[in-house]
Amino acid sequence: MAAPASNDALRRATEGAARVAWNRFGSWPRRVAILALLLAGIGLWVTHLESVDWRGMGTALAAMPLDRLWWATGLTATSYLAYSSIDLLARRVTGHAVRASSTLLIGFVSHACALNLGPAGAGFRFRLYMSHGVDAVRATAIWLFNIATNWIGFAAVAGTALAGGWIHLPDDWGLITHASRLAGLALLGSLIAYFVLCMKAHGHAWSLFGHRIMLPTPSVAAMQCALSSANWLLLAGVIAALLPSGVPFSAVLGALLASAIALAVIDVPAGLGVTETVFLAMLGSLVPVHELLAALLAYRALYFGGPLLLALALYAGIESRRLVNRRAAVHGE
Repeated sequence: MAAPASNDALRRATEGAARVAWNRFGSWPRRVAILALLLAGIGLWVTHLESVDWRGMGTALAAMPLDRLWWATGLTATSYLAYSSIDLLARRVTGHAVRASSTLLIGFVSHACALNLGPAGAGFRFRLYMSHGVDAVRATAIWLFNIATNWIGFAAVAGTALAGGWIHLPDDWGLITHASRLAGLALLGSLIAYFVLCMKAHGHAWSLFGHRIMLPTPSVAAMQCALSSANWLLLAGVIAALLPSGVPFSAVLGALLASAIALAVIDVPAGLGVTETVFLAMLGSLVPVHELLAALLAYRALYFGGPLLLALALYAGIESRRLVNRRAAVHGE
């Protein structure tokens, strides 16, 4: 009778993780505020779409060269592999016993669901890891490790691009534009501080909200930076591959990084409306609106829609296999 008890514990832990994901929104006023921001983002998107040449957008999609789509597909697959490999790095740090192939699979499913579903997607990571015997504490550590790694790479790429003057923000953004180099230097400074802490304070644990926090080794920190930086560059490469030739990669990268900052403030699942608004503001003068939106629509299909469908199918297969094994174990008893 140990298996049913274990499954009950897993169910309770998963439900608890779902409640935590929902409760991160805080009180009802904050939830209402976030919903209002979501509606505002959709409203901004709709406002732009009202002036779109829909016939021209359809023509741009139909005329998109096949080699662009193949390049974007290949870069998408490589990007997901890079991000899923962060889970392999977390496996090394946390020491869990899940096989490497299963870890990569969990990383892919979790990443695809989190991109599309927002905070609710975190539940997939908890569910999958805990169904493989990883306890809630380690599952939480893996989740936090992923989040930290993602922003470490962002700091490296954005800091280098802004400090080096490779990204030019719109002049009408005022103070933000003028302070972009300083912002880049600040990001690089925070990254350097992280590496210094990893070198000096590795092995020392801090207590944060009742949990022990320990910094990784410098080699792990370097791998975090490499994997995440590669993912950000690949992500920009997907969009650049879908745009007409002649659009500078630095401009695409700048729009992507700016949209990431906007989404950190306005936590909208799949960046609905927010991504399009930022790209229209930053690239609208370089690319006709209908071609830009056609490229972003193809990007959403390739990077969000396709992987989500595959991830959900894989997740359903994992759950079905687990259910079959559970029934076999019950009948065997």
